[in-house]
Amino acid sequence: MYQNLAPDTLIEHPEMILDFNRMMEEKAAVHKLNEKALLHLLNLLDEAAFVQSNLYWLSLARINELAIMCAGNCAENCEFALVGDLLINPRLILIHVRGRHHPIIKKRHTPLTEQFSHMAVSREGVIDWLKKQTIVETRQQALLPHLLDRMKNSEIFHPSHVISIENRLKRVADLTGYLACQRFENHSSVAKWLRKASPMDRNMVESRFCRFNFKRFYRMGEDIKRLANDSTYESRFLKKTINGSKRN
Repeated sequence: MYQNLAPDTLIEHPEMILDFNRMMEEKAAVHKLNEKALLHLLNLLDEAAFVQSNLYWLSLARINELAIMCAGNCAENCEFALVGDLLINPRLILIHVRGRHHPIIKKRHTPLTEQFSHMAVSREGVIDWLKKQTIVETRQQALLPHLLDRMKNSEIFHPSHVISIENRLKRVADLTGYLACQRFENHSSVAKWLRKASPMDRNMVESRFCRFNFKRFYRMGEDIKRLANDSTYESRFLKKTINGSKRN
């Protein structure tokens, strides 16, 4: 993004990151969170941060916390397609067709056999055509694995925080799979079932709920404020400084 700038022009502006984080805290409510809003935050961060400093990475981690909260809330409300978009369904897939100069964008919620149904008279024929004539390229992952990969590749986050993220993503996936298999249609149908269930069954289902909170999000915000005033401050979420020196 800043490839044409000389290295000495890449100066961090803490006030821009602080302004961004103040704005992000205004979005920290589950009813305000969705994939579009989260992607908007990510784009704003990349525009505000001229260098990938500790402040940048903690801000990215806060976006990830909001995304996890959003996914957990969607799972608990049986919004399975929305969970899938955040957790599994790539944001951009390109279909390269032999003989064409430009790829075709896959419709995100449409099977390839349906999108290219005009290429053969039967579904089996479409599948055969896809195998022989196309190459599928995932250009943009779903948001949550994308954020997790960026955080892992930075090699700056404490292992315990990365493990916490992975555990919570698994919890979202497990809950989504369970509720979908039980054919719950929405949160009301879950609540109705719970009211009629035995204590043992009710406890079993409720134990699967995500019940995430914003504690880590706000703790990261505290660390960002301290880091903006003291570059030597060591965040509890980071294992190394941005120059690569290891911490104990």
